[in-house]
Amino acid sequence: MSSQHSTITITQLACLLSAYSIGSAIVFIPNPLTAAAGNDAWLCVIFAYGFGMLVLACVLYLHSKHNSQNLIAYCRALIGNPLTLLVSIPIVCMLFFAISAINSSIGDFFTTVMMDQTPPYVFHSIGMILAALTSRAGIKIAARMFLLLLVILILFSITVILLAIPVYHPSYLLPFFDHGFKPVTHGFFIAAGFPFGEVCLFSMLLPFVSRSSQQELNKKLYLAFSFTGFMLFISTISATMAFGPAAGFFNYSLYRLAIEIRIAELFQRVEAVIGIALILGSYMKATLLLMILNYVFIELLRIKDDKILLYPLALICIFLSATMFKSPADFQEQVYLIWPFSVLAIGCMLIFSLTIITWIKNKISIDK
Repeated sequence: MSSQHSTITITQLACLLSAYSIGSAIVFIPNPLTAAAGNDAWLCVIFAYGFGMLVLACVLYLHSKHNSQNLIAYCRALIGNPLTLLVSIPIVCMLFFAISAINSSIGDFFTTVMMDQTPPYVFHSIGMILAALTSRAGIKIAARMFLLLLVILILFSITVILLAIPVYHPSYLLPFFDHGFKPVTHGFFIAAGFPFGEVCLFSMLLPFVSRSSQQELNKKLYLAFSFTGFMLFISTISATMAFGPAAGFFNYSLYRLAIEIRIAELFQRVEAVIGIALILGSYMKATLLLMILNYVFIELLRIKDDKILLYPLALICIFLSATMFKSPADFQEQVYLIWPFSVLAIGCMLIFSLTIITWIKNKISIDK
């Protein structure tokens, strides 16, 4: 993979990190966290954010110690090509699953709350075609466009959260640890894998940033990731204060929150803006994951044309989106249980292992 002809600024990379981390999570994450941890869901976000910062620190450490190479490149340098190919198999499977799940969630949202007579595969196809076309345009074009889309997503989300203040009940946040630490641990497991731990896969995009000081890169990416944590925190705490324990029963908590907004005759039926936010977030995240999947294959197969695989990969994801989930219950089980475990056990453990190996090698070279 060559990043020489398509570089982006640090600010653009930070924007991509926010779009990647917030994505559809701002709408989806309050539901599983509240279902798992009840009124302590917001604590799970705080703990998971701390874990995500640790993963991001390891990603940036590896980036600085391996001359701005991507995950596959320095994995090959540290453990050799055969082991890299072996390790890449679950990574590729994870990416196929993530893209298909995001694409499937868009179709489920439309067919559940808006256009119930339209076949889901229509939305699956449109979503992946748009993601593939954006990926083919290049990361530089995507970075410029996603900055505007991210601003729209954030403004719409914050507007709904602020307009819903009259329906909040802060008493729903108490008491802390009402059922002990196990529910909070369960919620932490979900949030640590989705979306905070997913930053381990973002290491494939770091080589595209223009050459600059590592300190400046670290600072802006930490700020972007902290902003992600803040947005997910306020969305979770807002859903909890509005619905209490019932927040765990609403699949699209912010969308349901927007339905509750009725300010005189001026602000009603504002849930459409959250629908737009969900679509934009899912589109941006699916596009970035498709880019990462493409670059993984390009790096593994050493292909010079970095766009030749995009459309075949997108087609596979369309088929997976239409066939992978048997029902909404099956979707929730796989996305909120299997996916977080996969991210933590495969993606994050790989990053931690490579970090330890790199540190040991540097320590040995310094001692010599």
